Amino acid sequence: MSKKRKQNLTYLLLAFILSLLLNLFFIFKAIQTKTKTPPEKTTSCVVSNVIDGDTLVCSNGDTIRLANIDAPEYPKQCFSLQSKNYLTKLVNGKKLSLQKLGDDHFGRKVAFVFLDSININNVLVKDGYAKFTSKSNSTYDTLLRKSQMEAKKLKKGVWSSKCQTHNPRCVIKGNVRRDRGTRFYHLPNCYNYKKIVVNEKEGDRWFCSEEEAVKAGFKKSSDCPGGK
Repeated sequence: MSKKRKQNLTYLLLAFILSLLLNLFFIFKAIQTKTKTPPEKTTSCVVSNVIDGDTLVCSNGDTIRLANIDAPEYPKQCFSLQSKNYLTKLVNGKKLSLQKLGDDHFGRKVAFVFLDSININNVLVKDGYAKFTSKSNSTYDTLLRKSQMEAKKLKKGVWSSKCQTHNPRCVIKGNVRRDRGTRFYHLPNCYNYKKIVVNEKEGDRWFCSEEEAVKAGFKKSSDCPGGK
């Protein structure tokens, strides 16, 4: 075989290999595009009213409960008025983007709320106007947890000494078990009530009413009369 012919065969072989690699590359990209998880759908909302520090109403009538956070119950709890006013200042009359997670048992839309690229749920937690509550696993949990740690450290808003004084009339114990992913509340007539220790650093809470406990994402313990 002549030298020239060998060179031609070499060039043809290299061209074939290059073509094969390119085809494999484009096939991989096509598969990747088809199997890639689509971005989370968002909807818009023009805020017509703010009910409290974690609930707002859109101009279309939808009531939005901000996901994975809990603001003081208005107007009963410490810092509730400031929380409502702060959210009002941030979003009232403005167009927001919503990442909806579903509906709660009150029929409200549960969502992460954005003003442009600003995560309003996180702003409220970071500035001490609401607490982070991990009611569902989300991509924002790490951010919210970090913001809450910062707010606690700086004793902002709901973490200030003014709001951390326990009201002796509020006797319902809210207990968080992170290892089990449970959030139960215990009334004084519950079997294990005296054994439950409220550790606010772990997310435990004192509540003044069952309604307040339910709103914060807690369920009645099965060791209580009427519990499931």
